[in-house]
Amino acid sequence: MYTEVLTKNQQDLLPLISKFSHDFYLVGGTALALQLGHRRSIDFDLFSDREFANDSLLKNVRRFYPVDKVYVKSRGQMTIDVHGVRMTWYQFPFIVPHQINWEEIITVPDVPTIAAMKIYALGQRAKWKDYVDLYFIFKQYSLAAVMKIAGKLFGIEINERMVREQLNYFADVDYSQIVEYLPGMSVSDETVKACLKQIAVS
Repeated sequence: MYTEVLTKNQQDLLPLISKFSHDFYLVGGTALALQLGHRRSIDFDLFSDREFANDSLLKNVRRFYPVDKVYVKSRGQMTIDVHGVRMTWYQFPFIVPHQINWEEIITVPDVPTIAAMKIYALGQRAKWKDYVDLYFIFKQYSLAAVMKIAGKLFGIEINERMVREQLNYFADVDYSQIVEYLPGMSVSDETVKACLKQIAVS
């Protein structure tokens, strides 16, 4: 795993992350960057298919660090800022395999499974960092392979035609989060777009 993708503050939080490993798994860009080493991580996203109590989570966090800010606190979701890092807990209504054990800290899904989750998320949001992540994923895995996994995970909730359209449309993309590449991994926005457009129509 490429632990250098994490900030110093994120590394400080790893003992805290491990406290949630029984009920949650790590997903998103951080779980992917740990495996590909392509860009810096900026947050921690912890998913579970079970219900959880936000107050209990907050109590556990405060045993280690003060909570700087609560952004979201609703049923099935909580996002906070702790030790300068944004952390999210989310009840995800799908069963996602996550057998990779990251240094006895927490489990993560493999790269193609994370890819399937990202193309599912494209239908709900359009963040540039997700397109960058998919660019690096598609250097190793085909869209067909990712769609096969997505079909198993999300069933009729995923539509290949819509996915291809989303990979070929950038007008409403949110660029607010700057992508910080690791040394030797930098790629231009134009290259990312051209690659994804080619994949979308192939």
